[in-house]
Formats: sequence, structure tokens, C-alpha cells
Amino acid sequence: MTSTSTTALRTVSLGALLDTPMTPRQWLLAPWLREQESALIWAAPGVGKTMLTLSLALAIAGGGSLLGWRSPAPRRVLFIDGEMPLDDLQGRLASLAGAIEDIDLDVARNNLTILARHHQAPSAPFPDFGNEDQQDAIIDLIRRHDPAVVVLDNLSTLATLDDENGAAETQRVVRLLARLKQARIAVIVVHHSGKNGRAFRGSSMLATTFEAIIGLTRDPGVDALDPTGSARFNIEWTKFRGRRDPSIGDRSVILKDADGVLRWSAETPQDETLNALAALVRTGRFKTQAEVGEALPEHLWPTEGKLPSAGWISGRFRMAHAKGIITKKEVDDLLAAAREADEAAEIDLHDDI
Repeated sequence: MTSTSTTALRTVSLGALLDTPMTPRQWLLAPWLREQESALIWAAPGVGKTMLTLSLALAIAGGGSLLGWRSPAPRRVLFIDGEMPLDDLQGRLASLAGAIEDIDLDVARNNLTILARHHQAPSAPFPDFGNEDQQDAIIDLIRRHDPAVVVLDNLSTLATLDDENGAAETQRVVRLLARLKQARIAVIVVHHSGKNGRAFRGSSMLATTFEAIIGLTRDPGVDALDPTGSARFNIEWTKFRGRRDPSIGDRSVILKDADGVLRWSAETPQDETLNALAALVRTGRFKTQAEVGEALPEHLWPTEGKLPSAGWISGRFRMAHAKGIITKKEVDDLLAAAREADEAAEIDLHDDI
């Protein structure tokens, strides 16, 4: 059990603090995770949070980048997994390694260490991150691997909490995360969303320690607009204490399998709409721009619950032309072909009658 004695606590005067030279904390993944910081990534089951966090671990361990986030130098990573069989981890890491830009895979092979529950013997005790009596042993275990960052995937399988909504029980996890910060170890915690899929599960007390909270939400248009994607979700930054750049914002993210090679890509909400319009036109099913716009997934409509206006749809098509996403000629030709096909079907119907 952690001692509650305060005799060893250190203080510092304002003068001494201002005069003390500080070594800047280094980026682990610029621009949103530095040494001694923590982040929470939450999503519903099956959305893609483990694919993303494994990719983040690879990027940090191998000095690579993804989605505009860059690891300036390879660092040691400890990935603690509570639910996946080892062969699944092997397969995912092998396929995801090729999706990380500029990764030094030889370095990553040594820098990334996996501690998986299902790699242990059935009789071997596995750490319980919700048990305050185990905190000293957990911190000793982590420090023995000397990681710059530890990834906990996921909280529900790694921490026993009788009441996830209880602030007192959640506080036990918060205290552990705070102690890891004191040890200058960054933490990425993976967690499930609540029943409504719009926030992380459990007590809001959990949010207090994190510099960044990232929600992954399911893209309702994935089946219609990206049938080849192995994962597609929307990223929402629900908390961020740093300075934002274009990579720190809500985006639609795709992990796509192209000829057996996985690739991460991202779109801003605006580009997501323009690409969705182009994809719908290219199905050849629509005769007018208005029909195309009304077929957009509802989360892309400008006003929730209200069909987009003809003026808004026309404006989005002009933007798609200007950005080179689809030409005006291609749109006109495809819409005309759909109208001709419809007219031909009408003639055939009347001939049959």
C-alpha cells in the first residue's frame, strides 16, 4: 500500500522555480503527446481503437508518422494488452507496420515490448490497474522496461472497478496515472464508449488527468461510400490542452487495404463531404445534383434532421470541381447517363404494355 507520509514532500519558492533551468520535455508524437503526458482514446467495440493505438505504438517505437502526427525519434514503448490473443496481435502489428510512414522497423522491433494477458500461463497473476494495493508493483513492473510511454489497452479489461461510474473507484486509476506521470512516463489509455457512443464510459472523474481525450465514432456512411476500408471512423478531440494545428481537429479517418498494403488517410469534414458527393455520383444511380446531395449520409448534412438545400448542394459541387475531386464534365456526363438510362427503362416499360 502506498505510504501517506508527507515528510518527504518537496516545495520550491517562486524565485527558485523561476531561476531553475528546465529541460524541455520531448515530443513522443508531435503535436499532441510529450514526455510525462497522458491521453485517453475511447470508442465503441469494433470501431478501430486498437488498430489506431497499435499504429501509434509502432510510430513512436520506430520514429515514424501517421495522420500528420510525427515521432521525432524512436522511443521505447510498453504495450499492455488485456484481451487479444498473441497471434492476433502478431497479425495486426505485421500488417500495420507497413502503414507507418518513415518507420525504422528494425529499431521498432527492439523498442516495442508487448505485455499481453493471453501470453501468460493461466496460473500467472496479471496486474490489476484498479487495485490500489498493486500500484507499487505495477509501477516497478513498468519502470523495469524503461518505456517513454505505456499503452493500456483497454481499461475495462485491465482494471477491476465494481462501479465504473463511481468517482471514488475511478480515482484509484487516476492516482495510478498521476504516479506514472511523476515517474516521467507518458500513458495512452484505451477505453470503451458509453451506451450512447458519444462519450467514454464511466465517471467523468477519469478525464481529470489527461492532456488529450480523443473519441473515435463510427462513420454511418462507411458501407455506402467506402466498402473497401478495413476501418473507418471519425476522430473527435473532446479535450486538448496544447496548441492546435490542422492535425488536431475533427477528421474522418480511413485505414484502407490497397492491394494487400494498409494505408492510413484522413479527411477534414469538408473534404469528407466533397468526396462523398463524388463517390455517390460515380455510382451512376442519380439523375440530378439534388438527388446526390439528398443521398448524403445524414451526419454530413449542414443542418441535422433537415435535407440540404439545392443551393448548398450546388455550392459543394463547385468546391469539389475547384479542388479537383471530380470535374464538372464527369458530373454532367454521369448525371446525363443516369437520366438516359431511366428514359430507356420507361420506353421499354411502355413497349411491354
